[in-house]
Amino acid sequence: MNTAMSKGESIPGRVLLFAIAAGATLLAGFVYIPPLLRPGIPVSRFPQLPDTVASDLDRRGCNIVRGNNVISGDFAGNGERDWAVLCQQDNQASLLIYLAGSGTPAVFGTHGAGLVDDPESARGIRVAGWDYVVRHNPGIRVAAAPTACIEDGVGMGSSIYCYLDGAWAPLAGAD
Repeated sequence: MNTAMSKGESIPGRVLLFAIAAGATLLAGFVYIPPLLRPGIPVSRFPQLPDTVASDLDRRGCNIVRGNNVISGDFAGNGERDWAVLCQQDNQASLLIYLAGSGTPAVFGTHGAGLVDDPESARGIRVAGWDYVVRHNPGIRVAAAPTACIEDGVGMGSSIYCYLDGAWAPLAGAD
């Protein structure tokens, strides 16, 4: 036999249903929304990044600084693809360099300079050839020149990072 429920009997069910829906929405917001609210470009927009690199960047709470700030090359000179990214966390950015197969980066140049929309003043990274490195560091001598280095620049100035003799060496870049 069907009997009508009183308002008092159906409200707890509705409240419970609403609480479950609100909790699920809140949980989804914590998982999916923060990268979209942080400055920079979410790591998920760079499917070319290896899973170990993308996972580490997500764990650190990084977004990528706007511009072409995900690069790869044979930075260690071992014939494998290494990765470099500009990781932005709030109003600071760091250069993170991942050697092939590693989920732990070398971290350089953490500062807030160049986090602007103006391309002339914006911070950016690029692959630098050995000839360029030698031109800015005329006294440098190494047994084996690397195939590629990384230039991290802001406006008209930059620093260069090369993997020399098994370690990262910060070198002078453009003035």
